[in-house]
Amino acid sequence: MIINVNETLQQATRLHQAGQMQEAARLYQSILQTHPHNTDANHNLGLLAMQVGQPASGLVHLQNAWRNNPNIEQYCVTLTECLLRIGRSDDALKVIKNAMERKNFGSAPAKHLLQLAASIVNGQRPALSTEFELLTSFNARDHVALEEKLTAVLIQYPNWNTGWNLLATTLEIQGKECDEALDRAVQFMPANAQQQKIFCIGANKTGTTSVEHVLRSLGLSVGNQEQAEMLLYDWAKQDYRRIIGYCQSAQAFQDVPFSLHGTYRVLDEAFPRSKFILTVRNNSDEWYQSLVRFHSKIVGKGRIPTANDLRQFNYRFPGYVLDVMRLSYGIDESGVYDPERYVQYYEQHNDQVKEYFASRPNDLLVLNVEHPDAIERLVKFLGFSYTGQKMPHANSSKD
Repeated sequence: MIINVNETLQQATRLHQAGQMQEAARLYQSILQTHPHNTDANHNLGLLAMQVGQPASGLVHLQNAWRNNPNIEQYCVTLTECLLRIGRSDDALKVIKNAMERKNFGSAPAKHLLQLAASIVNGQRPALSTEFELLTSFNARDHVALEEKLTAVLIQYPNWNTGWNLLATTLEIQGKECDEALDRAVQFMPANAQQQKIFCIGANKTGTTSVEHVLRSLGLSVGNQEQAEMLLYDWAKQDYRRIIGYCQSAQAFQDVPFSLHGTYRVLDEAFPRSKFILTVRNNSDEWYQSLVRFHSKIVGKGRIPTANDLRQFNYRFPGYVLDVMRLSYGIDESGVYDPERYVQYYEQHNDQVKEYFASRPNDLLVLNVEHPDAIERLVKFLGFSYTGQKMPHANSSKD
């Protein structure tokens, strides 16, 4: 069967962007059956394998893409990350270092991976596979086992900032003393803490999950949301040390605590030249209704949740969602979904962000993901080429 390569590639990319991985993989593979050296199909199939947790199976495709077109920086970046994820740190360092020297690559992702590969090879931090194993324990809420594993890893890598951050978080969740771990995390914050980052600072339910999918599809590493959300309590105390330290773990970040009042100001000072994305809805009432629908759906009572419902609802741990609403929106239990309070928060946050960046249009993108040109504006704002991608609509709460 003869296929139109360009049309098939565009269709596969749209499916990939929308998170329909099996369908996208099938189309990429159909291209490679007749055009085995197609660089885009090879790269995208390798990237997809990494995104579904199978980096080893994607390696050969990423190597083919890079071998056949060594002038595309993104091919080199994705290949380097894949090598790191399967434990071939020496090879990863060789690939990215040689490319940056010979091809004059210098993007923020390339610099980040060079630093990461060098720190692993030099024994300053554990392999990425070890970090992913620890994060798997965190995501599974197996905090007793995680504490034990982290303690052993930090004996071997006592200067690992991310490990101390994670230990402080898991101790805090268990109700244990975490000040020493937090102090270590601050002590061992990397010297180049001012590396450029990408922060999505729009309120929850404004399309932040859709933006996250786009960031990942561009090959950018996105911070672990479960770990980040536990930094709510640091934000509430206006203690940004651990938030800044956590930002060394990836290139892009979204939702709590990055969407909360004032965080963007601190991050702008800590990470100069970073990019900020303010996601918005058509109006504040639409945002409020979406938030209420979403909470009603996940709590699952068939109605708008009460304060007691939220106190018992186990997201991160029982009562976390109520804490978010109490600390960030300033609600009290007698008016958990008081629309006036939420609308005031939403409008005030958006106005303050726009005013702060008023004279710096290149640093802030105000984005409504429902608009037809949203993804084109987003990828161009981040310095990537627009190739006809479609905006995925993830985590929707519409009826």
